[in-house]
Amino acid sequence: MTDQDGRFRVAYVLLRPPSYSETFIGSEIRAVGDAGAAVEVFVARPGGRAGELRRVLAILLRHPVRLLRHVRLLGFSYLPRAVLASAYAIALSRDVARFRPDVVHTHFVNLPTATAVLVGRELGVPVTALAHAADFLLDGNVAALARRLGALAHLFVISEAAVGQLRDKGVAIPPPSHSVVRAAYDGEVSERAERLPGTPARLVTVARLIEKKGIGATLDAVARLSAEGLPVRYDVYGDGPLREALTAQAQALGIAGMVTFHGAVPHREATAALLDADVAVLACQAAADGDLDGIPVFLMEAASRGVPVVTTAVSGIPELVGARGAWLAPPADPVALATALRAALEADPVEVRRRTREVADRIRTEFPPGLQAERLLDRWRRLAGAERASEARSTWD
Repeated sequence: MTDQDGRFRVAYVLLRPPSYSETFIGSEIRAVGDAGAAVEVFVARPGGRAGELRRVLAILLRHPVRLLRHVRLLGFSYLPRAVLASAYAIALSRDVARFRPDVVHTHFVNLPTATAVLVGRELGVPVTALAHAADFLLDGNVAALARRLGALAHLFVISEAAVGQLRDKGVAIPPPSHSVVRAAYDGEVSERAERLPGTPARLVTVARLIEKKGIGATLDAVARLSAEGLPVRYDVYGDGPLREALTAQAQALGIAGMVTFHGAVPHREATAALLDADVAVLACQAAADGDLDGIPVFLMEAASRGVPVVTTAVSGIPELVGARGAWLAPPADPVALATALRAALEADPVEVRRRTREVADRIRTEFPPGLQAERLLDRWRRLAGAERASEARSTWD
């Protein structure tokens, strides 16, 4: 169903407006609109969690039959999230119906997808979702996850690695039912000035202080570099539950004077820190609970500014940096990480420029929002066309 101007209509169903670490969602939405589609965003939690329980109960008491139908679709093993998704869907469906979308789309294959699937069923339009990493890696209910994905008209993934991770969890993903759409990056790609000789090397990380970011391993690597006589500074921007433990680790390693934990700062300040960084380091690793990064936005921010990247070959990161665009180390290996950091810091300037340009070229060619919008709209139009053809056949049967 297109509008009077013939534009394709896309309803984004999200739990909340995109956060600081989800800039790719806003970039994608803008790009889809710029590509000519009519786009509307519908937020399930417009007021946050305050008063949510009362609102959910009021909705469900008025619509018990719809609730039961929704729970059956999502599976009773998914309670109580199936009930929550049902409440969100019932609350949103009328407004989404007024928009008359050709397709409903969402990000993350946990509760947002459950909600979007129910909205799509209420309206009779195809639903798609984009899987990232933690949204399915931390999901212990594989049967319910498979049920949600099976209810989608199409699954988008941010990397080929994500497909393998889903299959490792026991979720069957047939090739025709999925395709890759990157986490869109719309930042400017530029080059930075080279470091003046004789000054300490400056390493920068921008990340939440959580296990999967590998900051503890980076501190160990910095201590090794210091012991080997390489002067470095390490600036960490971000906050999180491990801040106290990481601060204590830096003190125990004797590098507290070289490490600065800046805490949570505005996005502009964090990205400005990259302007005089010698290396952007993010030693991603699997957390004890299975959490793992997909393709970190910080690595895109760094590479787009011409900053050499030292990271680990996990998840979709190799798909960002290419074959030889970054200095890679195995995860949770401080010795190898220190070696990679030293190699990046001591590399010939020509080699540094070659590597940073390789990553920057991949950002330009594989990650621009316009390309992701083309991929999305191509699939959405085919899905909507198939839906209309099916409706037409049903009318004549």
